Amino acid sequence: MNYVQFAVELAHEAVALIRKGALAPIEALHKSPGDFASALDAHIESVLKTRVAKAYPDHGFMGEESGGDASGIQPTWIVDPIDGSVNFVRGYPQYSVSIALVENGEPIAACVADPCRGEVFSAGLGQGCFLNGQRICVANTSFITHAIAATVFPKPNAPFMGDYMACFDRVVRQVAGVRRAGSMALELAYLAAGRVDLFWERGMGPWDAAAGVLLIQEAGGHVFTLDDKPWMTSTAIAAAIPGLRADWLALLVNNSYR
Repeated sequence: MNYVQFAVELAHEAVALIRKGALAPIEALHKSPGDFASALDAHIESVLKTRVAKAYPDHGFMGEESGGDASGIQPTWIVDPIDGSVNFVRGYPQYSVSIALVENGEPIAACVADPCRGEVFSAGLGQGCFLNGQRICVANTSFITHAIAATVFPKPNAPFMGDYMACFDRVVRQVAGVRRAGSMALELAYLAAGRVDLFWERGMGPWDAAAGVLLIQEAGGHVFTLDDKPWMTSTAIAAAIPGLRADWLALLVNNSYR
């Protein structure tokens, strides 16, 4: 079994658990201001961690709920069992499963699955990007004023909230529209599928970005950081279709990121 196929199988298993869990009352667990999870997050992550350990005992594992170190054992599986947990616990149908295999800081296999729409985005390094088995690519929007941007809002107590809102003000005045769904993995997958053209976020973790980075790259897009750090350790990440990369970077970058 190749790594992409295994990532897709893990995602399908997680989706089945999410759909089953959504039928029962969901208890929201408060993690921090603006950040919630459910008992199901930890359960799914534990199930996936066990599956990885059985299939690839020499691989590492990092999860949003259990932690881990992606700089140690190589390669390492990076998992977010429910990306968009706040949406999930409130019954808002915009969340996903994000799974990636990362080696030496670069993703080599990825899958983002949407339990609500039955969409499965997958990619392997040098193999292209696919949605439910059909190859996809980024959009070819020519002008930033015609572009749709996506973002994820910071937590309410984020120390960089002022800088983010100043950036948001610049963006919303220049693009055709801004979308915020509440699941970074889905936003990145949507860019790979040509549904949006631009993306930016501050304050994310590697489990938020790992799968989406490869999806976008294999679909022909660009991913870059705004704080001069590798994406694995960055807290300011952006992405764009090729024709808008320069304009997007110029709009986003300011000294507050460094």
